[in-house]
Amino acid sequence: MTGGLALASGLAAGQLRILAGLYLAAGWLGTGLKPRHWAWAALGGCLAAGLGAVWGPWAAAAAESAALAGTLAYALGGRLRLCLFLAFLYEAGAAQWEFLLSAGLGILTGSAAFVDPGTPQSLAGVWLTRLCLAAWAAGEGWARRRRDGGSPAAGSGGEIASPPAARRGMALVSALAVLGLIATITLSEQTALPLKGDRLDTWVILSMVLLFAVLFYRANRQREMEAEIAALKEERAQSLEREFQTLRKTYSDNAKLYHDWRNHLQTLHSQLERGEAQEALRYCRELCGPLEEAARRVWTGDGTVDYLINSKIALAEQKGLAVKVNIEYPPNTNIRHRDLTSILGNLLDNAIEGGEAAGGELRFLRLTLRRINDMLVIKVENGCGRAPLRVQGQWRTAKADPNLHGWGLQSVSAAAQRYDGVLRTAYSRGVFQAVVTLSYRPLRPEGPEDRPS
Repeated sequence: MTGGLALASGLAAGQLRILAGLYLAAGWLGTGLKPRHWAWAALGGCLAAGLGAVWGPWAAAAAESAALAGTLAYALGGRLRLCLFLAFLYEAGAAQWEFLLSAGLGILTGSAAFVDPGTPQSLAGVWLTRLCLAAWAAGEGWARRRRDGGSPAAGSGGEIASPPAARRGMALVSALAVLGLIATITLSEQTALPLKGDRLDTWVILSMVLLFAVLFYRANRQREMEAEIAALKEERAQSLEREFQTLRKTYSDNAKLYHDWRNHLQTLHSQLERGEAQEALRYCRELCGPLEEAARRVWTGDGTVDYLINSKIALAEQKGLAVKVNIEYPPNTNIRHRDLTSILGNLLDNAIEGGEAAGGELRFLRLTLRRINDMLVIKVENGCGRAPLRVQGQWRTAKADPNLHGWGLQSVSAAAQRYDGVLRTAYSRGVFQAVVTLSYRPLRPEGPEDRPS
């Protein structure tokens, strides 16, 4: 095979492999990709192709692994060891299936040229593997667009990954690792294609290493998920306690208002009987203050949601934030009170915290609830005093306790996923935005006692 053809094929195939791997791994890790990430990966692919032309395919695979891991760590803002592990797993698995597909083509055609790296026929297995990877990435992209309702991301600043998508991806990786080991062992028993014993032994060992690596990763992820579930339960308990205290205070204030109303009427009656019309008018203006506050409340038809939104609006205004609310909430849906409370409570708490630290025109909070067909879109925007910090792919708050970092958004994401929804976050020009999409089902009109909780 000529050197020019080998270099061109290696460059094109390497670009396809590293870009497909970047897209798949970023989706599993739940991070958004920007143009500069694609550019760095493409540059790494070019470097790997050059090294492969000089020192062989193993040098190219090592360079691709380093470029892929570095780009993923750059996109995540950390977690280099995890990125290195995933890059090794991806590159080793791709190389294994290139060998298996090349050997399969050689057995089908009766030609050993397919497993000889120095022949043009060896490119068939390489490109067949690359096309399979590209199809896999395209399928993942289609699944994500379908999950998101075909809408574009709220921004490329970050995205909380969908656990079903990550589980689906790892299930496929596990299946490929098992099938690869079985196929490699089966290949060592065939006689149609002459293969050196040490070469087959190397691939058998690599297949076993890949399988154990996948099992180790799944066990580690299971342990991390159990820790996350425990932390989410604690965060939910604290959130429910805060909302309970807020609701209790609201009910108490309303009870005092109605209890004192009879006394107010008696005072007005006495002033009017004495002909003190101006005094009675002034007294009425004073009484209208709480009533005007009640009239300004955003009513969604759901008492729990109303109290939550109004309490957060009042808190934001007390802290000097300019609040703008646009509500279009669908009545009688299958969205549970506790899930909506978790989503709105955590997003509004984060927005108030961020807006409070801002200055000037950035001291604002905007809440939007819109329904689009059978989808509810919740958008919360706030100004920031400085760019929020991302560590290991997670947004960090200004809370003093480091154990509380990120669990609010994780709780929001967990609640959204119960309705085939997703949480997307973005930061641009001093404004932080969080968008949650929920798919809901209309229910028959029912009383509050029948509503899911």
